[in-house]
Amino acid sequence: MAKKTVAVIDVGSLTARLKIFEIGSKGKPKEIDAVRKITSLGTRSYRNGVIEASEMDELCNCLYDFEMKCREYQVSRIFCVATSAFRNAGNKDVVIEQIRIRTGFRIEILDNSMERFYQNLAVRETMPDFAQIVESGTMILDIGSGSLQATVYDKSDFIFSQNMVLGSLRIYEMLSDLQSRTIHYEDVLEEFIAQDLDDYHAVEPKGIVYKNMIAFGGEMGYIKLLAGKDPNKKCTIEKDEFLKVYEYLLNTRPSDLSLNDRIPTNISPLLLPAALIIKNMLEYTGVDKIYLPHASLSDGIVYSYCSKMMGYKLSMNPDDDLIRAARNVAKRYKTDKKHIDFVEKAALEIFDTSRKLSGLKERDRLLLRLSAILHECGKFVHATDHNEAAYALIRYTDLIGLDSEELDTIALVVRLYPKQNPYENFYYRNLPPNKKVIVSKLTAMLRIADAMDASHRQKTKKMSVTLYPDKLHISVEAAADMSFETWSFEHRSELFEQVIGVKPELKVRRHM
Repeated sequence: MAKKTVAVIDVGSLTARLKIFEIGSKGKPKEIDAVRKITSLGTRSYRNGVIEASEMDELCNCLYDFEMKCREYQVSRIFCVATSAFRNAGNKDVVIEQIRIRTGFRIEILDNSMERFYQNLAVRETMPDFAQIVESGTMILDIGSGSLQATVYDKSDFIFSQNMVLGSLRIYEMLSDLQSRTIHYEDVLEEFIAQDLDDYHAVEPKGIVYKNMIAFGGEMGYIKLLAGKDPNKKCTIEKDEFLKVYEYLLNTRPSDLSLNDRIPTNISPLLLPAALIIKNMLEYTGVDKIYLPHASLSDGIVYSYCSKMMGYKLSMNPDDDLIRAARNVAKRYKTDKKHIDFVEKAALEIFDTSRKLSGLKERDRLLLRLSAILHECGKFVHATDHNEAAYALIRYTDLIGLDSEELDTIALVVRLYPKQNPYENFYYRNLPPNKKVIVSKLTAMLRIADAMDASHRQKTKKMSVTLYPDKLHISVEAAADMSFETWSFEHRSELFEQVIGVKPELKVRRHM
């Protein structure tokens, strides 16, 4: 395979970054150049809620320079993404269109889930010992300009992830006017951060014995620098070393950081909020060191591209984390695990057997699987209208690796599966035609899979699914009477016949 050159442009809140990668014969990317330019997008968009014309001009000039650099390297593919500064801007759609007209770049705004997915992927692929580290309780802090994502691993399993509006720049912008009103600004800052972290601690899983902490984000390179480390390499900082950096930041004005430590003036005020977050989590977890990887959003995007298009094998399968995360959500809402396991298995067998007729893709299979795992979480809130409650719960759940459209698909499938006629649903009617087709088919599969265990007693011992030209034949062996399940199946199979094109039938054999 010939070498290929790709580039990623990351439009952040404080900087616009270009990274250029060479992809070798085995599909692994290697960074060959990087350019960073200071911007002020987040500074004003967090405060005013819009991106000003002057900021758009500034960004367009950056993109012109980046385009010239890409031409120099004969880049064959450019990814251009933006994060929280654009997400929070009320005029983002207009700005993106103006940038496209002026520069030719089509900026993709990553939602929080996908931004964190790429960041986590970058950490995994650039830390060879990641798998070994997460064998024990591990707290991962992704400290962005706009928000903080805290993720927990234990015994090599993904356990929990929660987003908090505690980004370093957002905190600074929200509290900047307090600096002139109080001589105890640092105390106010600590109280502000602590209140949100207390809310996080109230919902995170209990019983985790933390042994490790991994922290990364835009300001971590400068934290490394102040600790005497190379900012462009991964490193480990002992707790005592970090606390010395924290005390230095606590007692040093941002202007002095810029003057004496050569930290950019737009970065220096953000280091104390970032350090306070880490200090709070160090005290909470009790760990004695912090792993600081050298990884970025751009790295994660290019690793994802290489795994899909260039044959690169990722060190860990990201879908496994999604499935574990969904199971943990289902557990948190006290769903019937045996029923969930049965419906998940049945739904996947139905999907696999009818794949030729359904035309659905492998990603749709994952969405069906997640829908099956989460389809009863709403019963924790409301026994009768549990599907309505589940819709809201799922849409506000952090499932890292699903974009907002995919999360909405799962939520809507779970909302619609008990209903006789999904076509009358307001949310369904407002979907684009291609999404209506996918939601209808996944809903139909989940509906009959759930009907096969309508009593929640898992009466089926063996199951086989066979596709014939005119029907989907499901044969089961059962040790108990399945009249209720058969009745439920018959009343819930019409949608499947409408959207897949064959009639499903359930054949029960009593096994004594």
